[in-house]
Amino acid sequence: MKLRIFPLLLFVVGLFQVASLRGWAASNKELKYQPVKSSYEKIKNVKKGGTLYLDIASNPKVINPILSNDNVSSGMEGFLWATLFTEDGETLNPLPYLAETYTISPDRKSYTFVLNKNAKWEDGSSVTTQDVQFTFDTIMNPKTQAAAQRSYWSGVALKLNDEHSFTFTVETPKFDTLRTLYLLQVIQKKQFEHEADFNQAKGIMNPIGNGPYRLKKFSRDQKVELERNKVWWGNQLPYFKNRYNSDLVVLRVIPDPNLAYERFLKGELDIYTFAGPGLEIYAKKVLGSDKARFANKSGLGKPWTKVVKNNAPRGFTYVGWNLRKNIFSSKKTRQALAHLVDIKDIVEKVYYGYAVQSTSPFGSLTMNSDEKLRASDRLFNFDVKQAIKLLRADGWADQDGDNVVEKEFNGVRVPFRFELKYNSNNAARGKMAQILKENFRKAGIDVSIRSMEWNAFLTDLDKREFDAVVLGWTATPYPNPKQIWHSDSEKDQGSNFIGFKNAKVDELIEVANLEMDLKKRSVTLKEINDILYDEQPYLWLVEPSSMVAGFGTKVKGSVWAMEYDVSPPFDIYWFE
Repeated sequence: MKLRIFPLLLFVVGLFQVASLRGWAASNKELKYQPVKSSYEKIKNVKKGGTLYLDIASNPKVINPILSNDNVSSGMEGFLWATLFTEDGETLNPLPYLAETYTISPDRKSYTFVLNKNAKWEDGSSVTTQDVQFTFDTIMNPKTQAAAQRSYWSGVALKLNDEHSFTFTVETPKFDTLRTLYLLQVIQKKQFEHEADFNQAKGIMNPIGNGPYRLKKFSRDQKVELERNKVWWGNQLPYFKNRYNSDLVVLRVIPDPNLAYERFLKGELDIYTFAGPGLEIYAKKVLGSDKARFANKSGLGKPWTKVVKNNAPRGFTYVGWNLRKNIFSSKKTRQALAHLVDIKDIVEKVYYGYAVQSTSPFGSLTMNSDEKLRASDRLFNFDVKQAIKLLRADGWADQDGDNVVEKEFNGVRVPFRFELKYNSNNAARGKMAQILKENFRKAGIDVSIRSMEWNAFLTDLDKREFDAVVLGWTATPYPNPKQIWHSDSEKDQGSNFIGFKNAKVDELIEVANLEMDLKKRSVTLKEINDILYDEQPYLWLVEPSSMVAGFGTKVKGSVWAMEYDVSPPFDIYWFE
């Protein structure tokens, strides 16, 4: 769960639990969930009560797990809705949640779940298989604005066995089939079944959930208030006993990270994640002018900070080119653009050393990415001369003396001018855009920069109305590249919004997603990585090297981050 929530587009399917794969391909026997003890059960002596104040960078676009596609909206889902299974943040082991067990058929094509009979909606009614059916049907309805999710549910069918048992069947079992199924967040049928247009239903901002909190109040541009459900059915599960401890969670809408930091110092926010633009604050203030205001650990009467390096995958920032535009249609041109970016300058001036150059959408330093791409002869390093050479070879030249190169497309000479958009509440992306603008100017490329309010920005992506954008994706150790890189994912406002199409990549994605052996699968992902890095449909920029977090004086905990947490796990702290 993100705390300092910066709007990012999300990989819908993320970490894949390793134990789920053991014996997957080799065995022809039925597989059934085997209970394991949770790491959360080690948390002791927590206190219930109090208010947790966090910040979000913008209003949630929607409060609905089917329609959300940004990090602010999605970041609220764990408060309000349960998944069929959840996961252990330390081990990634699956843990029963809405469902108490699952059984997988010998051919791995049928997955039967049994609901927890104690699972309730916040209105007191039981969660039933009818709710599961309604949720599934809504996701699969092509009129529902959930194209990213549907890309993972292609080929899945659902059968209800009784009020508490249901079976998913798949045409072809894939490496992430089980996890895709068990991370389903179920919405209430009763709330939405009579709505003519689910996308516009009033209930998408007035949820009836089944999670640990309920929506108390949403004041646009001010705050979202969530109150703990003190009779929540999930408290009966041992791994939730010492979690979700505050009675009230207040998410304050603070677009300016500097203002959020000042409010953190005043005690008006309890946790602050120094990410993106926050890293400048950390480098210049926490380690500089405000150093005396911080302690080096908890319990000393001052706020304190912690730098965490764990096995959590780090997301990456990139420039996405609209490949439908003629000026970006050539690989050679895109490679030239990659040579025009001073990554070291970005790492130093934007991330203050807490980042590395990105070379892959799969986590550049993970087993799924080709380490050879980081060699000096493969890396797209800052090299203006090489960039100009590639541009000239690709037909770009300044023939009218205006210091902007041009190229002929369909008999018309087109100047290399484009607009670079970024979301206005992310100052780090704004700084990167300025660096890119100055870098590109050195090769006769004219860039205008436009900052946009986040939700308007997302609308432009959905409509494909952009030249180039600065954005980010979260990363996963077991990624499914279909959502972003398969040509089919361009359709219906899908996540392949840049319009990338490559038949070989499509083929390799299908191969990778059918491979159950993780080592063999990583070989295929590296091959995809090689093609993508060569094609440069994205201009890969940087990815964080660690998590940097600040904690206020009232935040207490025995564990500050689990092994796979990418931000402070608010749910395991308590407040005094």
